[in-house]
Amino acid sequence: PARVVCSSTCYRAETDTGREPRGLYRVHQFTKVEMFGVTAAERGTESEELLDEFLGLQKEIFSELGLHYRVLDMPTEELGLPAYRKFDIEAWMPGRGKFGEVR
Repeated sequence: PARVVCSSTCYRAETDTGREPRGLYRVHQFTKVEMFGVTAAERGTESEELLDEFLGLQKEIFSELGLHYRVLDMPTEELGLPAYRKFDIEAWMPGRGKFGEVR
């Protein structure tokens, strides 16, 4: 499989107004790192294996940073059109007293 990582600075017009719609903690500017992959379809399991590899890398990074985190396997109604599966990772945010999305 081909593996690519991309880093970008992102901006949102909206910010956190003290209300958290659907549990989202919004900030105006953030840096995002995304992993992308392209696989063959020889066995039919290549995409799932690559997704597991990417998730494993992220869990390793958060563990090495010493963060208390949890992985959420998102339900189908939370997926965008091109996605068939999605994981969110949330870290414990002591200042907020709850978990918040970090990925």
